[in-house]
Amino acid sequence: MSLTVLFMLLFGLFIASYIALRGRISGVYHSVSPSYMRPSKISTASLSGPYLQEVPVLGGGQGQDLDKWVTRLFIAIVLQCAALYLMSQLPGVQSPFWLGIVLQGYSYGSAALFYASGNEGSS
Repeated sequence: MSLTVLFMLLFGLFIASYIALRGRISGVYHSVSPSYMRPSKISTASLSGPYLQEVPVLGGGQGQDLDKWVTRLFIAIVLQCAALYLMSQLPGVQSPFWLGIVLQGYSYGSAALFYASGNEGSS
């Protein structure tokens, strides 16, 4: 049960990091109306005013906070899967035949979400 909750939290953070990544890729500013800019004035145009408008970014641009939680949840899921597998191998413990498949599904699924959220090399 707790693995399912952790995996759903990881999936929710994956969606949030995808939205934040889309905001980072599109940049902080986007053009509202480029027809107002004259080609002769481009070099003196400032980044404020009616030409550019700020795009809201999830969490105020703090993508590192999401990265930390995605990493923590991934590690928690993998450690819990490993602990459940080791406990199922103890003598006298009756584990269902599908437990190994489910544990591998959770660990590989969480690894895929971790990788897809863009956290494969962050520190």
